[in-house]
Amino acid sequence: MKKGGLIVVSDAVCFEADPPAELMQYWETQGYLLLSEQERVEQIHREGLRPVATYRLPEAGWWENYLVPMRARVAELRKTYGNDPTLGAFLDSCDLEVEMYRKYKRYYGYTFFVMQNPKDLIC
Repeated sequence: MKKGGLIVVSDAVCFEADPPAELMQYWETQGYLLLSEQERVEQIHREGLRPVATYRLPEAGWWENYLVPMRARVAELRKTYGNDPTLGAFLDSCDLEVEMYRKYKRYYGYTFFVMQNPKDLIC
């Protein structure tokens, strides 16, 4: 990384304490531990980096740029491959992802984390 440069990553995080059990179970079945924004910031500190800023991806970013196009593609694929059990299971998981966000968008979403290596600060 260039001296004074920034690292930017996005991650799915909880926005509120005590998210519904169904939501947490969904993420666990996806092989992911959904942490809070604060827990991710603490993780950044533990890795020796300095958090600079956080930005939540707006709801429109999920719906208009990801979920709506995905739903349209899933519908197309079901017409052609709807009887394939393997692809059908995958398409079902895509539908479930949309449903989980529709139901629980208040509790989670994506946050961009901007960080910097404190050793690389330009003074």
